[in-house]
This record gives sequence, C-alpha cells and structure tokens, in this order.
Amino acid sequence: MAAPRLRSDVVAVDVAVVGAGLSGLTAALHLEAQGARVQVIEARERVGGRVHSMRRVGHRQEAGGAYIGAGYRRVIAAAGRFGVELVDVTPMLAFFREQELVLDGELIRQSEWPDHPRNPFPGEDRALMPWTCHRVLAARENPLSSPGEWLDPRFAEHDVPVHDWLSSLGFGEAAIRLGYGMNPAFGDDARGVSALLAFFRAAFQVAQRRLAPEGVLGYTARDGVQRIPEAMAGALGSEVHLGRTVTAIACGRRGAEVRCADGAVYSARHVVCSLPFGALRGVAIDPPFAGRQADAVCGLGSQPVTQVYFAHRSRFWERDGYRPSMFTNGPAGMVAASRNGEDPAEVTSFTAWVMGRNARRLDALPETEAGRVVCEAIEAVRPAARGQLEFLGLRAWGRDPLARGGWAWFRPGEVNRFAAGMSRPHGPLHLCGEHLARTSRGMEGAMESGERAAREILAA
Repeated sequence: MAAPRLRSDVVAVDVAVVGAGLSGLTAALHLEAQGARVQVIEARERVGGRVHSMRRVGHRQEAGGAYIGAGYRRVIAAAGRFGVELVDVTPMLAFFREQELVLDGELIRQSEWPDHPRNPFPGEDRALMPWTCHRVLAARENPLSSPGEWLDPRFAEHDVPVHDWLSSLGFGEAAIRLGYGMNPAFGDDARGVSALLAFFRAAFQVAQRRLAPEGVLGYTARDGVQRIPEAMAGALGSEVHLGRTVTAIACGRRGAEVRCADGAVYSARHVVCSLPFGALRGVAIDPPFAGRQADAVCGLGSQPVTQVYFAHRSRFWERDGYRPSMFTNGPAGMVAASRNGEDPAEVTSFTAWVMGRNARRLDALPETEAGRVVCEAIEAVRPAARGQLEFLGLRAWGRDPLARGGWAWFRPGEVNRFAAGMSRPHGPLHLCGEHLARTSRGMEGAMESGERAAREILAA
C-alpha cells in the first residue's frame, strides 16, 4: 500500500492501530506479516490493555487476564510463537472450588448448603452453590450447540432477561436473586441481562473443554500473563508509541487522520481501533457513528470490576476451621486465596473480586478506604482474620478511563439490536476488542476480533 505525501510533522503509515491490548497487537502483527506499514498508539505507559500483571504489588497480582484457558488456542499459539513460557496452573485452579458461602454475614460450609434452611433452589438444584447456579443451568438448558450460534436469528427469541428464563425453570424470586445476583459477572441483577449472553458464555466454555488437553484447566505465563502482549509488541517492526491518548479520528474517502492529546498526528489509509466502547465515547469520530452502531457505542454495558489485594500475616483459616476462600453477598464479593508459589497448596495472598453495584460503591471511595471496607467485611464474618490481613492495593477497572469496566455485557434485546452489526467498518475505521468477538470470549475473543479487523483491511 502506498501512503500519501504529507507535511513532515505528520506520521504517515498504512495502518494506525489505536490500543496496544491483545486485539490491537494481533491486528498489527497480522497486517505487518502482509507487508503493511503499521504504527500502534497506546495511551498507557505500558502495553497489554486489560491484561495487566501488577508486579509492583508485593506478591505478583494479575489484575486482568488472570489465567489462560486451556483451550485458548490463539493465546497459547502467541505465547509459543514469541517465546513466552506457559505454566500449567491446574493444581492451583482446583482450589477455586473451595469457597465457603457467606449470606448476610452468616458463614455456611458448602457441605451444609444442600439442606440449609436458607437454600431457596428447587428440587435437585438445591445441590448447586449460588455462584455456579446460573452457569450450570445455562450449560444444561442451552439451546446453542456452538458459541457462534448466539448471533443466528433462529435463537433471537432467547434475548430475554435472565430473570424470565430462570423463572421459566421454576425458580422463585429469592432463588433468582441468589442464583444470579450474588456478585454478578454481568450487570447488577437478572432482570437487566440477556439470557442469550449466558447461553453464549456457556457454549464457549463447553467448546473450550473440547479443545483443552486432557486434565488441563489453564495456564499462566512465567513472570505474568502481561509477558504475552509485551512479547507481541516487541516483535513489531515499529515500537509502540506509548503515552499518547487519541482524542479524534477523522475519516475520509482516501484514509483517516488520528489526533492525540499531545499534538501528535497520524495519517493512515486505515485505522484499527481496539478501545472498549466506554473509552471510545471520549474520542471525537468524524463523521460520527450512526444508527444501531452509534447506539451500541453509546450504550453497551461494561462490568464494574474491582480487585482488592491483601497479604496475610498468619494462616487464620486454620484457626477457624473454614476454607480460606469464600463467596459473599456483601462488599467483599468473592474472596479468593491466591496460590502463586511453587506449592499449589500454599496460599500466597488474597484477592477480593468485587463486581456490579458493590464495585461501584468501592470505586467512589479513596483506595485505602475501599481496602478498609473490604477488610472489615472479611473480619466481620471471620474473627480469626482480625489484624491478619494487610491491604496491598487495588485495581478498579470501572474507574479506569481507558477501560470503563472489565468486560462487555448485553441487556435484554441488545444481542439482537447490536451484536451482529456493531463491529462493521466505519469507512476506513475498523473496530476490534473482546466486546466484538463473535465466537470467543476474554483474551481469546480479543485476539479473534483483531484477526477479523486485519482481514477486513487486507480484503479492502
């Protein structure tokens, strides 16, 4: 491709890629492999986007992209291609099943739950723990035979509230609140989230299990998952331009111009934008998006996710006799005992994963105050933990202006309205990101969408 001649203070390339996360880097590498001159622009002072290994927080913490699914073929292939060593974390992930349940301050053992008087689930589903309930049901009742079918018009009738779907299975209001609304991964409650999204997620997980090597649940990268995007960026022909916040993208017949807050200007025949829609709303697009695509950019939900990190001074769980991890309906969310050492049985730190409304409440507080709130919530139900947790820091994705949340989700009706068309090219502007994947989710979905954006440009 031949780039137009421009004045010397404008960087002229074939393709400008906005965002150095997995999706943008994937697109850039595919385009470079076909001979395009590519420049990646990143607002942060690091690459990786929402894949972030926080090596500065004492014990290494994964603030995004915590683990690599064993069936994530794109991510695993990228690690192999760019020399990043993967470590099988199956022995550690097995401990994620150990959580005890906390309801309104009452600590309940998993073994007690099926016959517990507070268990509202019907029939055989009383054996399900609240945090697995809707996921198990979505897999069991799934109308989709493969993840890509969620965009097939044949299944549009399932783009209804999760609440209505659970109600059709005989779940009452208390069971729905507990089976979906405890620290929800999507939205705030079952009335505000599409059941079709739940079915897509379940179908993807089933497909992943078929791709995974027998007995392997997942991997991490030696020295942190962020090593993968770092290695991808290192393989590019041009260094990523860090610390450059894109403020405007002007699209024309022969290309586009990208302007940054620091005055930098890039001229390109095509632009790949991998920003989450929450961040893209702050970029002036000329001409603006229109129709349903504009509605999607302005309105698609992104889940507030705040991770709060603690070191521990003693093995307090051995004193109170409960497992170290717990799943709560309070401000501590899911408290996971991390095992990042050589011994998979050794607890190295704790992470509280707080989502939805509780995450927004924490995000309104100063960091140390948010840490205190979560710590006190843990100590209230586990007196043995008093004085034994040390706040290390937190990562609030909902408060991050470059993310505006941990991942995208769809309200009832939005899969039909948005999903199929919201990734279409806007003149020379091409969109990618995990929110625009069609058959995958998470890191794998991000890379899938980057490949699709690169194919669109090469086809043009």
